[in-house]
Amino acid sequence: MIVSLGLFTIVLFIATSAFLSVINADRKSRATRIATDNLNLALEDMMRKIKTGYAYGCVGAGDCASGTAFSFTSQNGVNFIYKRGVGSGAIVSGTASSGCGSTFYTSTQGCLLREEGGTTVPMIATSPEIDIKSLKFAVSGSAVFPDRSQPVVVVTIDGSIGADLPNTAGKSAFSIQTVVTQRPYDM
Repeated sequence: MIVSLGLFTIVLFIATSAFLSVINADRKSRATRIATDNLNLALEDMMRKIKTGYAYGCVGAGDCASGTAFSFTSQNGVNFIYKRGVGSGAIVSGTASSGCGSTFYTSTQGCLLREEGGTTVPMIATSPEIDIKSLKFAVSGSAVFPDRSQPVVVVTIDGSIGADLPNTAGKSAFSIQTVVTQRPYDM
């Protein structure tokens, strides 16, 4: 009787441990999926605005091979600036280096910032679970006609998902590069 009770307790402990491990893996999987969906939404919104816009340029430079801030005018005539913010410091408008605000957890964590229409405070486009380590813009063809070249932007983003998870093994690194061409014909 005591042996069977001990054996039952061991089997019950193993089954409960396996069940809790599955629940923990499911939580991490859901958190990663939500963060990935947030990143996809932020990038899709940025790409859609860029491809229908005009007056592309790395801030203050026009064409550039590796800019850290990108500006353009949307199809509605609204000026946008995209750049990377770092840390929990204050969010600063314009091309100056900026923090990500108090919602971010570490002094090295990065975010994607979007400044719309010269607003005083840019908006954070990514969630705290996403750590943007590098954001680069390569712009070509930004000169006005007759350069005979359609404006093109290459956006390169490196980072990790799961930045707020306590163990670093839960982070998933990503590298994304996309090319956006101005939809309106450059005449």
